[in-house]
Amino acid sequence: MRKLLYFLCLCLLVSACDDGDIIEVELDFDRTLEICNLDPTVYFLFDTKTDPSESLSLIFPNNSTTSLIFNPPTNNYESTLTINGTNTKFNYRTYDGNPTNLICNLLPDANTNILNDYAATSGTVYVITTYVDDDDDGIPSNIEDANLDGDNDPATNPTDSDGDGIPDYLDADDDNDNVLTKDEKHNYTEADGLSKAQDTDGDGIPDYLDEDDDGDGVLTRHEDENMNGNPMDDRDESSPTPTIARYLDAVAKDSFDYDKLNKNQFRRTFTIKFYISNVNLDIISLTELDFGTFKYSVIKESEIKDAK
Repeated sequence: MRKLLYFLCLCLLVSACDDGDIIEVELDFDRTLEICNLDPTVYFLFDTKTDPSESLSLIFPNNSTTSLIFNPPTNNYESTLTINGTNTKFNYRTYDGNPTNLICNLLPDANTNILNDYAATSGTVYVITTYVDDDDDGIPSNIEDANLDGDNDPATNPTDSDGDGIPDYLDADDDNDNVLTKDEKHNYTEADGLSKAQDTDGDGIPDYLDEDDDGDGVLTRHEDENMNGNPMDDRDESSPTPTIARYLDAVAKDSFDYDKLNKNQFRRTFTIKFYISNVNLDIISLTELDFGTFKYSVIKESEIKDAK
């Protein structure tokens, strides 16, 4: 992997000559990139600022290769683009008003104008895409891994408590009982960890990892009387405690043959960093520039095995 230290975060104040005039170019953008989706044939990333009003933008084709930047096959995915001024463009612009009034705006503000548009004709864009997965169950991913390999990475040799082929850190239902982990009162806090997790039957297995939460010998997912995939809404009216859901009521021992497992989803958050090198913008030449970072999240679905 190319060392990222080569690409330094620049906050530049450069003086350049243009027909004898001294022009100050201050590229102190916050480097939080936005994306414009008006044209599906290209990727259009930009950063804007005011005082002074300026923008940096990068446009490149949307194709089967470049789409991997935003949905890579592997983590720490690296790619490069070549700026050529035609289909891959890098521009620095100045304005007489707020740039956001023009960029990616279906109804541009007629009172805001581009004063200067400096387009690069060459340069290289280096991109690295990383992602973090989480099942949004309220338990940090590193806590959901026994870390038997000692690398503190839940993605390698991951813990899979219910053996369904989905690691706990990606499994919204860690015990395959059709009650989401976040609804089983794991009570995780940074201070107490999982020490206060609910254990209804007192068997030493917290409910979020227990396929029979009340210890009545009937699997939680089999206590789904209306067979809608949600044991939480089923109660035994003849029980001494009819307000308690069957799966938490040890007296309610009726079993219903429901083995379908709910779909499992997790969130993947991408962090995409863009670095530009050896670019000439007429008024300024840049050896290296941290263009910025684009972040976004998507919901993905894990393939779950049939219930055992």
